[in-house]
Amino acid sequence: MRSANRDRPDHRGTALRAVTAVLLIGILLIVPASANTATYYIAENGASFSAEVTLVNQSGYMLISPGFIGEGAELKVTNLTLTAENGTIVNATKKNSMQIAFPEGNYTLVYDAPLDGYLMYAQYLSPFNTTVFLPAGFHTNNLILGPVSNDGKTYLIDEETTQLQEQGIVPNATQYETVVVWTDKRDIQMRFYPASYEKYFVICMGLWFVLFCAVGYRYWRLRRKADQYL
Repeated sequence: MRSANRDRPDHRGTALRAVTAVLLIGILLIVPASANTATYYIAENGASFSAEVTLVNQSGYMLISPGFIGEGAELKVTNLTLTAENGTIVNATKKNSMQIAFPEGNYTLVYDAPLDGYLMYAQYLSPFNTTVFLPAGFHTNNLILGPVSNDGKTYLIDEETTQLQEQGIVPNATQYETVVVWTDKRDIQMRFYPASYEKYFVICMGLWFVLFCAVGYRYWRLRRKADQYL
């Protein structure tokens, strides 16, 4: 005998599959994907930095510094160690003077490098979340003395610890004073300066203002005398 439900649409199965799909999409939206992150700790004298980089599904990394006219140059690094997820040390090879290569995977990369002229610069093969820790005695985020590029956000550790912790950043307030954060950027750049530079900058600007006023007043006096003879 022919079953009466044989040709009836399976609405219950369709609904179950739809609910399952919605749940999977919700999980993907709620659970954030792992991100590539780079953290740089600038030395107390501002002449070098230490890097801690988390690489996710990567097969290369750029070691680059700005050249004399803005072109890319090789970054001279020391103590470079590339560690796989299982703790194995991996030997990276040089793809070119500014990039190392290794089998695609997840790694932790650490290294040390010098800084020139209080300039922190990094460039990546894909978007990275970047954090720079600046020690006490140095300032940044001044449009003239220490600009921060590419929408980097500057935080003072003593005053904005809560905001940093919300981003998963736990600063060491005993050594560092300022933190600069970039999200999903392929390159970052910041210039910092000793705190004493601000005093010299104010003095310099004051001298220029006095000179401008003196020259302007002298010009006004000459124009006034000239007008008297017309």
